[in-house]
Amino acid sequence: MLPRSKRRKLVIHADGAIRDDPPSTGVGVVIRDGEGQILDWISEANEGRLTCNEAEYAALIRALEAARDYHPREVHFYLDSLIVVNQMRGRFAVRSPALRSLNGQARRLARRFRQVTFTHVPRKRNRLADALANEAVDRARTRRKQNDRPRVG
Repeated sequence: MLPRSKRRKLVIHADGAIRDDPPSTGVGVVIRDGEGQILDWISEANEGRLTCNEAEYAALIRALEAARDYHPREVHFYLDSLIVVNQMRGRFAVRSPALRSLNGQARRLARRFRQVTFTHVPRKRNRLADALANEAVDRARTRRKQNDRPRVG
């Protein structure tokens, strides 16, 4: 169990990744305490075909779900998707029905925290989350290729 002082504030970087042929998507999340110490990280593949923006929302939703376990008062999210950040801030309209659904889900999860911020960062400041998301995609693609090989015997 973390000391209360370290649970009050979380800093979370999240990123989604997609690849074609075969279509694969993944999320990467890095959870830090208020002092910058890494508490956890997530690298998970998603099923199905997603757009780039849907993958970014999938990463944010996974990050919001993971943040609940720490019971923080404030959570600061850093993403390299300007669209998702500005939609979560209410600055950009959400026109796509698929994104509208994901945005609603993310907003419902975000309401569980007293203070939540969403900040856009350049990809170079989101490297670890980006690497985790791409690692998840690579693992999923490798598994898929191994399952597609003909069986001998």
